[in-house]
Amino acid sequence: MKLSTFFATVAVAFADVVDDDVCISNGQEVPCDAPQVAPIVRSGRQEVDRSIDQERRYSDLKAMAEKLWAKNGLKGDDAFDERKYWAYGCHCYLLGDRPMTEMGMGRPKDALDAKCKAYKECQRCVRKNHGDECIGEFVQYTWKWSGRQNELVGRDDAGSCPRELFECDKKFVEDILAEKDVFDNQYHAFWSGGDGESFFDNRDPANCYSAGGVPVEHQCCGGHDQPFFWMNKNKNTCCATRDGNSGNVKPSGFSCPHGTF
Repeated sequence: MKLSTFFATVAVAFADVVDDDVCISNGQEVPCDAPQVAPIVRSGRQEVDRSIDQERRYSDLKAMAEKLWAKNGLKGDDAFDERKYWAYGCHCYLLGDRPMTEMGMGRPKDALDAKCKAYKECQRCVRKNHGDECIGEFVQYTWKWSGRQNELVGRDDAGSCPRELFECDKKFVEDILAEKDVFDNQYHAFWSGGDGESFFDNRDPANCYSAGGVPVEHQCCGGHDQPFFWMNKNKNTCCATRDGNSGNVKPSGFSCPHGTF
């Protein structure tokens, strides 16, 4: 799909910012009191519906970002612009069949690119937890902006594949809002270049290079009703939450009150 066609498609999914306490699933308004349908489980793995349109699947993430931006007073020319986060740096939405989940390569170019890398790592942990079919391009979830809680809220059961994907998406839109001013045209595949300069190519190892060194063991920490983090086990430990269903990243050597996760 051409990028221009994609942008034109997702732009019409929501003409306006979603109202508070309106539940959305797969790009459409749904009743908030509708029962959540548990995924079919076979051989210990959750089945998912491959027929979901990934263009509309992305529209949920876009609408969540638009809502968060608006809630922070960013409207008009300052509103969320999804074009900035496609083909940016070494990790942000690579162009291909799996733009939401395909891992990039090399060191992030800046703090914004680092948040994209963390987003991909969060989804990788969800995939490890639920199986290879549990990815953003295939799975829908239900969400809303809760007026009472004043935040994005997932409606699927905690610990399910859809809920954990939602938690990754929620963290991502919060992260890119925090780093929005870091954006730099020189790292964008389409907005870089000009005046004899080449466009930024995230497939070029010279642009997206590894730091090298000894491989470091990592662990997924989090999940259930919060995002996953791909944790460096040499520097951090994963402390279990009080209910034992999730974990929080703490510095190595920290005494975890409820044990490790």
